Order: sequence, then C-alpha cells, then structure tokens
Amino acid sequence: MSKPNTTAANTYRYELVHDDDDADFVAYQRRREDGFWQTFATWMIPRTVCN
Repeated sequence: MSKPNTTAANTYRYELVHDDDDADFVAYQRRREDGFWQTFATWMIPRTVCN
C-alpha cells in the first residue's frame, strides 16, 4: 500500500468569509510557492429573508 499524498491537500482551501451586512462569501485559495495564499475565485452566498 502506498502512502497517502498529504501535500496536495495543503495546496488549496475553501474559506468562508462572513459579512455582517447582506451576504457571506466562499473564497477558493491556492498556496503559492512562497507560502502565501492567493484567492482565485469567490462566490457570494446571499441571505434569504424569511417572513
């Protein structure tokens, strides 16, 4: 059995960003070679109003 590749799991992440106003966001980020995270895409999750 081969060892699992844990390096690939640390090269990207999804981050939930909470906004107090109207929406939340999900950011897809990749780790750069210098160790910093770079955002490649964001998605808005609008809040629904329940009456």
